[in-house]
Amino acid sequence: MSVVLLTGNHPRHKYLVNLLQNNIGLSGLVIENREMHVPVAPSSLDYDLKKIFDDHFRKRDIAENLIFKCNESDIFNKILIEKENLNSETVLNYLNKISPSLIITTGIGVLNKKTISSINCPIWNIHGGISPEFKGAITHFWPSYLLKPQFTGCTIHYVEEKIDAGEIIHQTPAVIEKGDNLHTLSCKSLKLAYDSIVPLIIFFLAGNKINSSKQKGSGKLWLNKDWQPHHLNLIYKVFNDSVVDHYLNGSFGNELPKLYINDIFKNDSFYKKYFN
Repeated sequence: MSVVLLTGNHPRHKYLVNLLQNNIGLSGLVIENREMHVPVAPSSLDYDLKKIFDDHFRKRDIAENLIFKCNESDIFNKILIEKENLNSETVLNYLNKISPSLIITTGIGVLNKKTISSINCPIWNIHGGISPEFKGAITHFWPSYLLKPQFTGCTIHYVEEKIDAGEIIHQTPAVIEKGDNLHTLSCKSLKLAYDSIVPLIIFFLAGNKINSSKQKGSGKLWLNKDWQPHHLNLIYKVFNDSVVDHYLNGSFGNELPKLYINDIFKNDSFYKKYFN
């Protein structure tokens, strides 16, 4: 029984590599070269928005390096690729040679129909958003922008051709504490999803059936082009990056997301209020 991980090269992805290698042992690793972790602000932005843009991504870098700090594991059987090569014959041949029992994906581009149909094992994706309400890209930004930071959760689901639309294996809620900013909320919530996938993989590799649930409704697919730098004004100029504190003070109501919690966590008191 073997596991292969397809992921990116940001601090959060390195944490997951280390986590899976130390707890399960990876038989293979595909690392996609991601965009700059602290990108350069577009030249078209005015001075104030450029400063907000720079601070936003600087805060992301600080939060990820703090919350996902770990010693990087050395995986010998790995390949490094560019985004445009994700669905290449090189990747397919690499995966077929290993013939894994399970593939985990997170932080990569979209696997196309040919790639998915050529893989002869289950593929699980760790999606940084609560599906189906927050499918697609940048889905840990939009809940806070919509003043619903408690919806900053994650979904572990089967991969199919439609983006983030496969049956749900497990969902994790937002990890919210007073004083959290946008990025600490995102990182802590994603870390919970990463940590939660370990017992799920162990349970599956032991030969047990993993329960799952079809997604209810089509929800919302957020695209990269939906996000613009001016969206940062609400987070930073209106709420001073304290949307979480406003929520905890009761300013935005107390609606909780409806999550699918896998049965293996049914005795975990942390998830009790989320069981439907």
